[in-house]
Amino acid sequence: MSSMMGVVALTVFLLVILALEGNPAALWSGHAFVMVIGGSLVATLMSFPAGYLFKIPRLCWEAIRPPKLELPLIVATLVKLADKLRMAGIQGIQKDISNLDDPFLRRGMQYIAEGFDSQEIQDLLEAEMLAIRQRHRTNIGVFESLGGFCPTMGILGTVVSMVAVLANLERPETLGPQIATAMVATLYGVGAANLVFLPMATKLRKASEEELRIRWVMVEIVLALQAGAHPRLIRERLKVSLPPSTRKLIQDLKGRRRQAAQSQPMEPEMAIPQYEEG
Repeated sequence: MSSMMGVVALTVFLLVILALEGNPAALWSGHAFVMVIGGSLVATLMSFPAGYLFKIPRLCWEAIRPPKLELPLIVATLVKLADKLRMAGIQGIQKDISNLDDPFLRRGMQYIAEGFDSQEIQDLLEAEMLAIRQRHRTNIGVFESLGGFCPTMGILGTVVSMVAVLANLERPETLGPQIATAMVATLYGVGAANLVFLPMATKLRKASEEELRIRWVMVEIVLALQAGAHPRLIRERLKVSLPPSTRKLIQDLKGRRRQAAQSQPMEPEMAIPQYEEG
C-alpha cells in the first residue's frame, strides 16, 4: 500500500509541476529523453549482463507492489506445523509440507522429512540465503547504476545541445529558447535519478532486507523443529519477530479461538493442544 501511495504522490507532484509551469510543452524534449534514458540504458547494458536489462520492467513492478512474504501468515503456518508435528510426527505433516506455498520453507521442511541432520539443513538453507542475497544485490545495483548514469547523461545531453546552439549564433533572439531546451536534458537526468531509479533501488533494498529477515526466522524455526523443540518455545521465538501491534492481534485471535473452543469443542482427532502463556 505504501508503495502505491508513493507512485500516486510522484504522479501528483509531476502534475503540480506541470500545472505551475506556464508552458508545459517547454518541458518536453525528445532529444533529451533519448539522450538520458537511452544513454543510461546503454551504459547499464555495458555494466551488467543483457538479461538484467530485460528484467527492469519486472523489477519496477516488484518495487511498487506489496511484499510477497507476510510475516503474520508465515508465523501462523509455522505455529500450526509445530503443533501438528508434535501430535502426529513427521509422517503426519507430509501433506501440509507439500501444500506450503513458499518454496524455501517447503524445502526446509522436506529436509526434515527426509532425515537430514541439523548441520546439513543449516548449510543448505544458508547457501540458498546467500544466493538470494546476491541476486537481490545485483538487482538493486541495476537501479543504482541507472540512478548514477542519468544525471551524467543529462549533463552530456545539455553539453551536446549547447555546442549546437553556440555553433549557430546568427539569430541571437533564438538563444533563450534554445538554451532552455538544452537544459531540459539535465532536468530529465536529475529527475529520473532522484524521483525514479534511486527510490526504486532503496525500495528494493528494504524489501530484500525484510525478505531475508523473514527467511532467517524460517531457518531458525526449521532447525528448532528438526531438534524437536517444544511448540511453546517456537511460539515465543516467533512472537519476538512480530511487531507489538501484530502480537496483540494474535493474542486477541487466540482468545477468540479459546472462547469458540469452549462453546463448541473440536473433534478429538482435529483438536490442537493449547499451550498456556506463562
